[in-house]
Amino acid sequence: MSGFARNFSVIVAFAGLAASVLAQPSAPPGPYPGQKLVRVTTTNQREFDQVMQGCTAVWDCNIGIGPVDVQVTQAQLDALKAAGFKPQVMVSDVQALLDAEQAQIAAAHAQADIGWFSTYRTLDEINQHMLDLVAAYPGMASSFNIGQSLEGRTTYGMRFSGPDLPGNPRASRPAIFFQGCQHAREWISPMTNMYLADQMLERYATDSRVRSVLDQCEVIVIPVVNPDGYAYTWTPNNRLWRKNRRPNAVGSFGVDMNRNWDLGFGGEGSSADPTSEIFRGVSAFSEVETQHLRDFVESEPRIRSHMDFHSYSQLVMSPWAWTATLPPDFGVFAALDVAIQSSIRGVNGVTYAQGPVYTTIYPAAGNALDWSYGVRGVLGMTIELRDTGAFGFVLPADQIVPTGEENLAGALTLCEFASRPLVMELDGELPLRVDAGSGTPVAFSVMPGAGTVVGAPRLVARVGTGPWVTTPVNESTGTVYTAMLPSAACPEVVSYYFEATSSTGVVVRLPAEGGMGAYRAAGAGQDVLNFEDDMEMDRGWRVGAPGDNATAGLWQRGVPQQTAAQPGMDNSPNGVNCWMTGLAAGGGVGAFDVDGGTTTLTSPRFSAVVPRYTRAGAAVLTYARWYSNNAGANPNADSMPVQVSNDDGATWVTLEDVSENAGVWVTRSFVLENVLTPTSTMRLRFLARDLGGGSIVEAGVDDVSVHIAGCAPDLDLNQDGNADQGDVDYLINVVAGGGNDTGIDPDFNGDGNVDQGDVDALIDAIAGG
Repeated sequence: MSGFARNFSVIVAFAGLAASVLAQPSAPPGPYPGQKLVRVTTTNQREFDQVMQGCTAVWDCNIGIGPVDVQVTQAQLDALKAAGFKPQVMVSDVQALLDAEQAQIAAAHAQADIGWFSTYRTLDEINQHMLDLVAAYPGMASSFNIGQSLEGRTTYGMRFSGPDLPGNPRASRPAIFFQGCQHAREWISPMTNMYLADQMLERYATDSRVRSVLDQCEVIVIPVVNPDGYAYTWTPNNRLWRKNRRPNAVGSFGVDMNRNWDLGFGGEGSSADPTSEIFRGVSAFSEVETQHLRDFVESEPRIRSHMDFHSYSQLVMSPWAWTATLPPDFGVFAALDVAIQSSIRGVNGVTYAQGPVYTTIYPAAGNALDWSYGVRGVLGMTIELRDTGAFGFVLPADQIVPTGEENLAGALTLCEFASRPLVMELDGELPLRVDAGSGTPVAFSVMPGAGTVVGAPRLVARVGTGPWVTTPVNESTGTVYTAMLPSAACPEVVSYYFEATSSTGVVVRLPAEGGMGAYRAAGAGQDVLNFEDDMEMDRGWRVGAPGDNATAGLWQRGVPQQTAAQPGMDNSPNGVNCWMTGLAAGGGVGAFDVDGGTTTLTSPRFSAVVPRYTRAGAAVLTYARWYSNNAGANPNADSMPVQVSNDDGATWVTLEDVSENAGVWVTRSFVLENVLTPTSTMRLRFLARDLGGGSIVEAGVDDVSVHIAGCAPDLDLNQDGNADQGDVDYLINVVAGGGNDTGIDPDFNGDGNVDQGDVDALIDAIAGG
């Protein structure tokens, strides 16, 4: 899993939300001569309202304080500058961009032999290409429709899978559902859906990974779920239309279909104003298009995941969209988000940030993925496709194939993930210790995959080298189960894993190796604190390292000032100071962020050496970090390596490369023995960097500690209340074959033998060694 702690509190401020959502104008009809797309950063509600009232249209749905992309006339741009804003021009001439797109489409259509994905396609062309694919692969693909839109257009889809196999008929396989174009102007969305279908079918015969996926599951694709809106964007001067074509009050048109689903309907990130881009409709599922989608998903009990493609921003996102509270299966989604992100990056090197919708992009109540997960219990997902604002909705046609390539890799990962017999993941952090006298809770998620859970999941655990004991686990919250690990005392170790039986007859284990790869927790004992720093005073951290070249936003220790990208407080419950990349807020979100390169923060030297004779000892490094990189002209283009050294900084090992935008302080813990050999010359460092250009990078560090999770030896072997020569004599007698009637383990040095080495170790310990 990604390592996020499930139980941290999420605090996201969206001041004056109601006013914000009501003030987002829909794009008026074109043409737009001389108009520009600019990114404006606001720091308070008054500024946000000013920008909303001083623009022609909003190109994104950012309803919080911070950066927002808006379309403006030259006069509006001049007014924003006069008001003190510093707009960043993303597109210098919106109409020229639209004209170039139309010219490319016309030129491509004039070439008889041009590839289908060389240009954008109309609704009729998309529907025809689906029929062509079905005709080309009759043994694998079929078409269907889910009904007619408000204006009478049929919504078509297709489904495909590998041929029936012995014991593996197509009709029993889990289904993965991809849809696109809830928002009409997001043309890259239907093209990406079509690329998935086209390439999966074409590669089935030659690509072993594609063949394996299609032999395990059925893929369902509805590329255009808003046919009226999409068709309207192909009419003159209406390319930037977003919603469907519902006639509303006061002469306006359109409902935002992705605010019309019933879970969370009417909440944050939606509007009751019919003129708004995020108008939610008069009631949940008021629109025939969302009704058809709902009914289709409910009629397909084999659907295990529902992916909704959008643009733009390059994001892999999961529930929730309606609330900042983390979902019950956060561990599952965190693992899936990271897996898809990694698959996408591996194709063209393009980074898509990942995380829950609410904190990764903005609140969006009434969203499709929340309904899929919260109501249907499947893996509801959303991907925001290319780019990050250079072209926005008018993505050049030469990016259709690269976008399709990277998202094909992500789609295959999703299919593989959702096609497991069961989807099992940890839910939260693993305990480093168990209690001595009572059970210790540990949580895990079990969601349907190719099958459903039969009976209760099970905890399989043992203490020390004792027998494995299987205990059924009762359901805790939805699909999240909480098991109680057995108690143990030092130097015993509890080993454990989880298992569940799928309706397909497969026993699934977590970790997959079962007992061979079991998780481990030390028995109860003493923790020795080797190092602790809450940043309230200067303990010798160093700013700067060879190669650092950042021109702004260098690390500073003090009280941070809140912006849309950095917190207004530290992480310590009773503290105020932390390390932050530029403490001041300044005049905008990018005023004091990291610019121009890298700034490094390095800890003072500390020891992580386990004290001599400590049983089951482990050095645990813990720190709290803040990271934000989802704003600016080139969001999500950077990351922050966190590294540790055991040779005073001569060499470094990476603990994590932070890229998620959690919107909160996140605490991470690492068992150092799993990374490198602990020494007395350890250092920790954080590399905040702006390498992508145009990113808003803010990072923070607080509450760093190193403690030893182990158990100190009992020197009083004869239990007379003193640690002295009598204990040495007692141990000599035990080594010589005498009885041990106190119950204290005589293997003092923990090497597995009771011999002279234990006597020597005891003498050393009593002497203070």
